[in-house]
Amino acid sequence: MDSDNYKQKKARFDNLLTLFGRKPVLEAIRSGDITPVRLHLATSNRASPELTEMQEIADRRHCEIVFHTRQALARISKNGRQDQGVALDVSAPRYLPLDDLPDAAARCQLIAIDAVTNPQNLGMIVRSVAASPIHGIILPREGCAPIDGLVIKASAGTLFKCRVYHCRQLADGLNTASDRGYRIVGMAAEGKTSLADMPSDEAIVFVLGNETRGLSDDVASICSEMVSIPLANGVESLNVSVAAALVAFHATV
Repeated sequence: MDSDNYKQKKARFDNLLTLFGRKPVLEAIRSGDITPVRLHLATSNRASPELTEMQEIADRRHCEIVFHTRQALARISKNGRQDQGVALDVSAPRYLPLDDLPDAAARCQLIAIDAVTNPQNLGMIVRSVAASPIHGIILPREGCAPIDGLVIKASAGTLFKCRVYHCRQLADGLNTASDRGYRIVGMAAEGKTSLADMPSDEAIVFVLGNETRGLSDDVASICSEMVSIPLANGVESLNVSVAAALVAFHATV
């Protein structure tokens, strides 16, 4: 296979996301921030205005439409209970493989997500990062909430405006970032360094942990230091999405 053709095909799959559910799919296929590639529909679907609009937009945007049995569609969506007979493959230009992460010379700052399993929290983190000066998110495909309709809803439609660098496991992704010169810091209540003292012009990955357990041991071992958010009145911790918002905007306050 020609190397250029291989790279083009690989890039297409690296940027490919599969969404499911009628409302998320309809919102996505309407969006100018993504390119719809393939619309998957169950043959058992009953006619509805939503399905009609999806197919009309797919035709206009030259998006392939494929019909499947209900069981086959469930294998594509990986969530047969909630896909409502609809899935959509989209090319999202800001959904990127970790190989595309800029080197440390670019002085980018990112938030990495460790075992955040609540889609509401993940969606709100995405929304904060999309609205902030921070460069993007490092999101593992294993151990975190998957990007689905719940995350898109919680992000208030900002998912496709946020750079998301995906990797299989977060530990591998952090090691790659470290090898490229990034400073890897964990966010933890016991951190000796205050977030207020962190520079805004240095390549840093801020790692946020699970909603209840914090950072996992393998991820914590990669962090060169722990950074805390000063809290008052005996409050011990913040919701992970609130902590992410403070990190995302730390350079502006």
